[in-house]
Amino acid sequence: MRSALATLVLVVAVGGAQAQQQLPTVPELLTAELKATLACDGSGDPAVIREQCRLRDRLGGRLAQAGYCWGRKGQTDEKKEWHACQPDSIYEDDIEAVSR
Repeated sequence: MRSALATLVLVVAVGGAQAQQQLPTVPELLTAELKATLACDGSGDPAVIREQCRLRDRLGGRLAQAGYCWGRKGQTDEKKEWHACQPDSIYEDDIEAVSR
C-alpha cells in the first residue's frame, strides 16, 4: 500500500512539474508584450515603468526566438508590428547589438 501511494505521489509530482515547464504560446507572448509596452510607455511610478520596459525587452527576445520579427524593412515605426519573420522582415541581431 505504501509503495502504491509513493508511486502515485511521484506520478502527480512529475506531471505537475511538466505542466509548470510548458512554454507560453506565441499569442500569449504577444499579449504580454503589448501589455508591457503600454505600461512602459505610460506614466506613473518610474520603478514600475523601468520594470515593464525590461519585461517588454525580454518578451521581445522570446518572440524573436519563436521566429517573430518587429517590423519590415522600410516601414515607419508607427506601422511596425510583430509578425512571423519573412524575407523582408527586420531581424534583431543580438550579437551585433551587444557589440555596439
